[in-house]
Amino acid sequence: MPAKVNLEKLKAESAAVGKFAIIGVIATLTHAIVASTLFEAGILSVVPSNVCGFLTAFAVSFSGHYFWSFSHLRQTGTALKSMTRFLLVSVAGFALNSTILTLWLTFTSWPELYGLWLAILIVPAFSFVGARLWAFAHPSAKF
Repeated sequence: MPAKVNLEKLKAESAAVGKFAIIGVIATLTHAIVASTLFEAGILSVVPSNVCGFLTAFAVSFSGHYFWSFSHLRQTGTALKSMTRFLLVSVAGFALNSTILTLWLTFTSWPELYGLWLAILIVPAFSFVGARLWAFAHPSAKF
């Protein structure tokens, strides 16, 4: 019986990783489209456009993760707590991304694009761990 339980946990966690990636791509595209559209249409300057893109992408990301990626952890009455925690994880991920890129640009002479890709590869893993183990985790969750 314990082996079956472990297999079920592994399946649920593996599914969560895949779902997290799909939602992450959708949220990233949402950010890019909203920010670019607002800026290119002359509605807002680049920084406010980027903030609007981030906030819109956050709504897409949180909704997708809460109702799909981590639905096996969801409990009644945890939405606001999860949203607040996930916002902190998201902001920390953005700060980590910016820090990695800044360090790359400051301390290496390698192409900037490599630093950007390094940040893009590292931050989603950090965000997944933060989301899974803290933002969407609750004491009496199934797993």
